Amino acid sequence: MGRMPAGVCSHEPRVTLRQIAADEKGVLLIEVLASLVLGVVVLTMVVNMLMVMQTGSRQQSDQAELLYAGQVVRQVLQDEVRNASNIKVINGGQKLLVTDASGSITGFYSSGGNFYREYITATPIAENVQALHFYQHDSCLWVDMELQKGEAQLQFSFACALRCELE
Repeated sequence: MGRMPAGVCSHEPRVTLRQIAADEKGVLLIEVLASLVLGVVVLTMVVNMLMVMQTGSRQQSDQAELLYAGQVVRQVLQDEVRNASNIKVINGGQKLLVTDASGSITGFYSSGGNFYREYITATPIAENVQALHFYQHDSCLWVDMELQKGEAQLQFSFACALRCELE
């Protein structure tokens, strides 16, 4: 017999990789369970991330909608008050009556979550307006507003300057 390489015993049979692979005809149950658990963990993480992203997106959308409704209310009231010849706050600050230069009276109020302009008929202008409170001080009309959509809430106040008449 010739020379043997170091570390090889002549009395032990040689086991090749091909023989090892031929002996394993399938995967063990533990391997299947481990890969199944790993897959479920990854899937759960992905679903949780999607839910968090969806919730955040919905909250941002609701906040943006409330901001827009608040801007609409503010702009309408400021334009009407600026061009009014007279204003009157009635119903304990719940309703505003605006008289224009031609003597027409327009009312503004909040009811059922909407902001209304009332001239002959009531027309909703903005949604999600839960409460409006008007009060007049000197030459300013102050407005407190509460908006709500779902869980999102927004409260803010603003002032409208009345038109000054020079004598």
